[in-house]
Order: sequence, then structure tokens, then C-alpha cells
Amino acid sequence: MRHITKEPGTWLLSLALLAASPMVFADPSARFVGAKGFQAVSLEKLHSDRYYSASRFPKMGASAYLPDSDLPAPVRALLLMDSQEGPLPHARYLINYQPTSEASTPDQTRDFVEITRFNLGPALHADLAQSIPAEHLADVKEFGVGPHVRWRFAMSPIHGMTAGLDGVSRRLVPPKEAAAMDCLGQPCAKLESSEGPKGRWKPQGVGKLPATFKRVSQEGPVPASVVEQLLNALGEDAQRPAAFASNAERLVFVVSANADGQEQATTALVRNALVFDDSIDTQWVRFRQIADTKAEVQSLNQKRR
Repeated sequence: MRHITKEPGTWLLSLALLAASPMVFADPSARFVGAKGFQAVSLEKLHSDRYYSASRFPKMGASAYLPDSDLPAPVRALLLMDSQEGPLPHARYLINYQPTSEASTPDQTRDFVEITRFNLGPALHADLAQSIPAEHLADVKEFGVGPHVRWRFAMSPIHGMTAGLDGVSRRLVPPKEAAAMDCLGQPCAKLESSEGPKGRWKPQGVGKLPATFKRVSQEGPVPASVVEQLLNALGEDAQRPAAFASNAERLVFVVSANADGQEQATTALVRNALVFDDSIDTQWVRFRQIADTKAEVQSLNQKRR
């Protein structure tokens, strides 16, 4: 793209070049995945055998359709990201999800998913070092090696996929930036997990999920599976599209895997800030599963003032 200058006769040419630029500023997908600092990720690379493997999808090849064709956008995005980044034994995921459509074309939907994964291994190692002698504490590398990363996905129904890929990008998150980020009331890079607001939380049942993908790993419940359970608990509101907003925090998920202590535990919290109900302002659901025990799910609806 040429720079707009003040030389006579160049204004119309510069504006024409701006309109023809491949960076289509009017397209929210291009703005979203092409934000400053993000590098495009090859869609072909994401769809390789590394992702579509029998170890991830036990029923791979059992149907004419791809095994992830019906997965909701944030669930599929998490599986894709983890297939590239590799597993971490101690991690936190911050997921911002927007299902959208425009008023002019309400039937054309598009999903925007941003996932930030924080490596909590070094923080947990440092915490345990305060109470465990060095000779009895494993090397910090045993707690997980990998940077803090952020991925962005623009997705829409295409070729039989509920959440096909329109564009994907990735960038590293510097430690200083990670330390300043908030995960629904708690610092994202700290070990403590947010439990949501105070109130009368009610137990909520969760239906059995299909064996679409491997839902449990040696680190515990797969984060994508936890997010799918939270989505189901939120109900239809979590899938109703609204207009795209670049800084929206409509549906925010936080999943923490083995973040605190030495016992295997996964906790999660989701906040729905756009509830299509006259009496409910904000909807919350939280999840907790310790080791091999049954998962506990609770919900809280905050009334409008």
C-alpha cells in the first residue's frame, strides 16, 4: 500500500489504492485475524494429519463427514490450537467468543474466537519451591515448556462444517502483558482461579456428550470438552448471533488445568454478558472436576437492576 501524501494530484490515486488494498478494513474477519502483531497461520497446516488423527478423533473415517463437522466454533478452535501448540500439564485458557451476523444479512453467520493460553508451569514450580526442598522438587521443565500464546479464529459454516475456517492467526504474549491480563476477576498468569461473583449458585446437570473427540488426557479433561459442557449449560443464548464488536467481551470462558496444588484438578468459569431476557443481566456457569471424580457444574443468573 502506498502512503497518502499531500503532493498535488496524489489524493485520488492514494484513496483508490487504499480501497483496493488486500487489507479490507471493512471486513471484520480481516481486521480481527490481521490485527497488529498477529501472523497468519496456514489453514492447510491446521487441517493436516497432525490434527485429524485417530488419537484425537476415535471415530475418524467412520462417516463420510469429518468428525469435527458439527463442533461449535470455540470447541473446534481449541482443538486446532492445542494440536499445534502441544499439551501443557499446567495451563489456563482465556477464550473470548462472539457468534455474529449483520442486520443486512441475518442468515449469514460468522464466529470470532480469541484464545490466549498461559503456561502456568513456571509459576507453579516457583510456588512449590517455597515449601518443598529443591532436592525433592522436579526440574522446572517437568512442569511444562512453552510460551504464552494467543490465537484468533474467524469461522463460518462452509463445506458442511458448522465452524469452517475463514482465517487464523497467532502471536506470542510477552510475560509482562500476560501478567497484566484479567481472567474474570483474577490475574491470568497467577495460580488462583476466579470462582465468579457471590450469590446463590445452583447445581446444574450436564447431559452426556458424544464421543466426537478424545475428551480426557493424562492432564485431565480436555479444555475443549469443558468449554462444550459450559456452552451446553448456557443454552441457546450462547449461540444467538449479534453484531460484531471489535472489543466485545460477550462470552468469556476461563479454563484452568492443574493450576494450583499437586492434585489433578480442572476448573472453569464462563460469563455471558448478552442475555436475551428482560429480567436477566448476566449469566454465569462454573465447572470443577478433581481427579477422576464426577464434574460439578453450577449456574448463577444476575438480575437486571
